[in-house]
Amino acid sequence: MIVLITGASHTGKTLLAQRLLERYSFPYLSLDHLKMGLIRSGCLSLTPEEDDKLRDSLWPIAREMIKTAIENRQNLIVEGCYIPFDWKDDFTEEYRPFIRFYPLVMTEDHICRRFDQIRRFADVIEKRLDDSSFTMEKALAENRSVLEQCRTYGYRPLWMDGPRMPDVDLRIVTESERLIFRQITEEDFSELCGMLQDPEVMYAWEHGFSDGEVQEWIKKRMAGYRERGYDYFLAVDKETGKAVGQIGLLDECVGEQHIAGIGYILKKEFQHKGYAAEGARAMADYGFRVLGKARIIATIRPENLSSRKVAERTGMRETGVFVKHYNGKEMPHLIYSMEKEEA
Repeated sequence: MIVLITGASHTGKTLLAQRLLERYSFPYLSLDHLKMGLIRSGCLSLTPEEDDKLRDSLWPIAREMIKTAIENRQNLIVEGCYIPFDWKDDFTEEYRPFIRFYPLVMTEDHICRRFDQIRRFADVIEKRLDDSSFTMEKALAENRSVLEQCRTYGYRPLWMDGPRMPDVDLRIVTESERLIFRQITEEDFSELCGMLQDPEVMYAWEHGFSDGEVQEWIKKRMAGYRERGYDYFLAVDKETGKAVGQIGLLDECVGEQHIAGIGYILKKEFQHKGYAAEGARAMADYGFRVLGKARIIATIRPENLSSRKVAERTGMRETGVFVKHYNGKEMPHLIYSMEKEEA
């Protein structure tokens, strides 16, 4: 996994990178260190104040380091103000699922009320030799600029609105109005048993799972994250913290084509409450906007009328039929499809 952290000066980029290193053991690269190394070595004939030109020089280096890390299935945190907000344009579908982007933004209230504290903690990780150019006016202007870029490119900022650094859970992939979607881990075994061992929930599979099958299910999801960067995610209600089911993007093999397909499995008590449609729309948005997919499908058994309605409410249309083979059985499935321009 690659973690990109950007933001205005003094927002805590290096502190967040350090905490993620300590929590997840991911190494991190400071673009400020790379900048000074290139300048002091004579490899870059710029001054530390030429931000736009520095971004043009530093980002291509960082970009290719990121690609190398992904290709080698390595983890890396890259932090600095030289990460462009249009970074996704530099990565194809094979890279995008493995990248998380966190833009840090301080609220104006936080800057105005705690400016002296912000300055005192400026060198909590790295010593700043001269911080005289950092003023409240500069902080307000820079954070407004970063916030505007978040709005322009559709990113949810990581808000700094108090003395504590916001918590970042790298398992969380995306969210919707009511739900958070995070990667499934072995710690979710009991939670998954509650839904996968219920024959009514597992209607499409025609049987409830054994403990061993649940364990294999978890391993398959985790393998999907390693190989593709996505799979079924655990859908968690933001307000209650309860898991409502599993909703994600799957690698659907239709004929000889591999296509990202929306999948959803909801606990009985959360069915018919709009969670499936909300989750499906969130996965379509994630697939198109974040991963750069051109087409997303859903494969549904013809008799599963509720799932067909969910697909239609998501904006999909029926485009074909194919047969899935599962447990020695042939199971006809309808193909519902949506193109990127239709989203």
